[in-house]
Amino acid sequence: MNGTLAQLNHRRERIMAVTLLGYILIVLGVLLLFSSVSFGILTGIVGVGLILAINLTEKPKYVRAYKNQIVLAVLREMFEDVHLNLDAGFNQEWVEDAHFIPTGNRFFSDDQISGSCRGCLFRRSDVLTQQVTHTGKTTTVTTLFEGPWMVFEFPKSFGHYLLVREKEFLSNGKPGGWFSGLKTERIAMESEEFNEQFEVYAEDEHEAFYLLTPQFMEKLEQAEREIAGRMYYGFFDHEFHVAVDNRQNSFEPPVFTPITPAQLEEIRTEARLVCELIDLLHLADREGGQRPKP
Repeated sequence: MNGTLAQLNHRRERIMAVTLLGYILIVLGVLLLFSSVSFGILTGIVGVGLILAINLTEKPKYVRAYKNQIVLAVLREMFEDVHLNLDAGFNQEWVEDAHFIPTGNRFFSDDQISGSCRGCLFRRSDVLTQQVTHTGKTTTVTTLFEGPWMVFEFPKSFGHYLLVREKEFLSNGKPGGWFSGLKTERIAMESEEFNEQFEVYAEDEHEAFYLLTPQFMEKLEQAEREIAGRMYYGFFDHEFHVAVDNRQNSFEPPVFTPITPAQLEEIRTEARLVCELIDLLHLADREGGQRPKP
């Protein structure tokens, strides 16, 4: 692992050096404009070209090498039968049809991980949704959701749509809006404390009470306290979904600072969320799976 870190740091340093040289040439080009306009423009163009070239060629290669060699090695320590696909993510249409998170007119999803933890199968991807608006010459980009979306096997069977999400000011309203084909109603649970923290939308009220037992609601409240970010929980397509809007893009390599062994612990912390949720919500406590360790 140390040899791999050294090689990646060498590539990172090369990217930094070329980028720095590009900025130096841009600044020099601006200064040369006062003495020779043509030479100043040419110098600035060379600087811009260097920055674009290194960011379009070497930097993507560095990022892929980091994830395939470092991130995947750490994931294999933590999960069984784990696979990492850098180019794959959750399908935009699938995410929009789930009506779990706010979606805008710009969508990104990548770094799909699949595997097993504590005997519970899961898959996970980073998701980013944004709303881009144009007003005259001004373009505004508003991030609506950014963070991991995790899908787990669930020990109970269910047949209807159910969404539980953490409350916030100017919440997203009815899943899918009032004119979608999704027929959900907002459900008040028996726990006033839970109702103050979360809002529940369900197609079937009886199934909502069947799935959201008092013990399970306590676990959701505990997860809300212990995990940073706005929490979304959903039952959809016979699976249990957890999306965390923590405004982070996981597993990205450092560019301006060296890769150190401490970076490996950051990867473990980001990946550990999967196992923490499986343990906390007792998702592995099912027939054929392993019981979570105490």
